[in-house]
Amino acid sequence: MIRAALLAALVAMAAPVVAAPNEQLLRSIENRLTFWNVGPVDYKALTTSQAAALHLKLTNAPSRFSGRAHIFRQELMTILRWDGGEKK
Repeated sequence: MIRAALLAALVAMAAPVVAAPNEQLLRSIENRLTFWNVGPVDYKALTTSQAAALHLKLTNAPSRFSGRAHIFRQELMTILRWDGGEKK
């Protein structure tokens, strides 16, 4: 009995913990991406890495009327196209 409990505890500790992005963070990203007109995005499908990168990128957003706005929008689109392969 003790061995089974110990084995279950070890397996539970070894399993990776993957947290989904925070709901409030996703709503914030959704509002700000709508402002940048990036098109339809499935916010529930964003990975934690994408949500974090978008949040950091949008925190330092330039004015929409600046010369950098087009490049900034392209950078947002690049983050949205991430598939997880860039971590390797």
